[in-house]
Amino acid sequence: MATTWRRLLAKSLSAIENRSPGWREVLARAYAEQQDSLVLGVTGPPGVGKSTLIDALAAEWCGQGHRVGIIAVDPASPFSGGAVLGDRVRMRRCEDLDEVFIRSMSARGHSGGLTEAAVDLSAVMASFGVSRILLETVGVGQNEVDVAFVADCTLVVSVPGLGDSVQAAKAGLMEVGDIYVVNKGDLPGAATVKHDLGNMLALVFAGRPGRNEGKADRSMLAAVPGATRQRIEERYGDATLSGGAWHPPVVTVTASDAGVAGKLIEAIEACADWIDDSGQHERRRRHNLARHLRSILQRRLLDRHLGAGNAANLDDQMQEIIAGRSDPHRAAERIMDKDHADE
Repeated sequence: MATTWRRLLAKSLSAIENRSPGWREVLARAYAEQQDSLVLGVTGPPGVGKSTLIDALAAEWCGQGHRVGIIAVDPASPFSGGAVLGDRVRMRRCEDLDEVFIRSMSARGHSGGLTEAAVDLSAVMASFGVSRILLETVGVGQNEVDVAFVADCTLVVSVPGLGDSVQAAKAGLMEVGDIYVVNKGDLPGAATVKHDLGNMLALVFAGRPGRNEGKADRSMLAAVPGATRQRIEERYGDATLSGGAWHPPVVTVTASDAGVAGKLIEAIEACADWIDDSGQHERRRRHNLARHLRSILQRRLLDRHLGAGNAANLDDQMQEIIAGRSDPHRAAERIMDKDHADE
C-alpha cells in the first residue's frame, strides 16, 4: 500500500512539473482535497548540513506516525537547465521508510532558491495525507529568503566559520527565520555564533513581548537594517496577539547526534502551536498564495508579450535601443501596446 501511494504521488508531481496532459485536473483535485499539514522550510548556505538535519527530522516524524514529504531543490544550469539533484544521497536514515517520500528537483532558473512549483507540489503532497512537508532550498545566498513565502515555518541553518550574524542580517535571513539552528555545535566557534545570533534577534524583536525573549547587546544595534523592523511586523503580526509575539529561538545541534531530531522537533512544534494559536497560520497561507498567484500572472503576461509570435518585435525594439532611438522602458511599452492593438 505504501509503495502504491508513493508511486501515485510521484506521477502526480511529474505531471505538474512537466505540464503533462491532465495536470490542471490533478492540481485542482489536490487543492480541493488537501489535508492539514505543516510545511517546514529549511534554508542556509551550502555545506551547513541541511540535508542531514532533514533526514533526521523525517525519520523521527515518521516514527511518530506522520507521513513525511521532502522536496529538495537544486540549482539548475543556466545553459542546459539540468541539475545535480544529489541531496538525497545524504538522506540515508529515511530513504527506505515506507511513509517518507523524497522528491529531488531542479530550481529551473527561478531566482528565489525554490522552484515556482513548490506551492503547488506541497498542495499535492498534502492531498496524499502528507502531514509534514520539508522544503530544502538551493542555498544561494540572499535568495534563500524566498522559502519564507512558501513554508509555514522556516529554519535558518548556519555553522561556525561562515561569518557573523551581521552577514545574516544583510542577507535578509533575520527577517524570515522562525527558528535559527547552529549546526555542528561540537566545533569551535559554535557558542559565539549562537551568542551573536541571539543578540541580533533580541535587537530585531526588542519591544515585542512574547515567547523566547532574549536580552540585546546594544552595541550591535547599528547592524540592524532600517527596514527590518517593518518587515518583522509584517511577518509576525501584532505583538499583542494571543500568546504574545514569537521570538525565534537559536538552537545549537550536532546533526550526527542521535537526539538531534527530538531537540529540533520540540522547537518546531512550539512554533507550529504559536502559528495556530495566534492566527498566523491562515494569515501566512493567504499571503503565500497571493504571492504565488501574482507570480503566475507575471509569468503568463511575460509569455504572452515575449512568446514565439513576438520574437521579431522584440528584436526590432532591441535594435532601437542599441541605436539610441529608444530605451528599455519605452521599448517595453511599445511591445505591450502592439499586443493590445493586435487583439
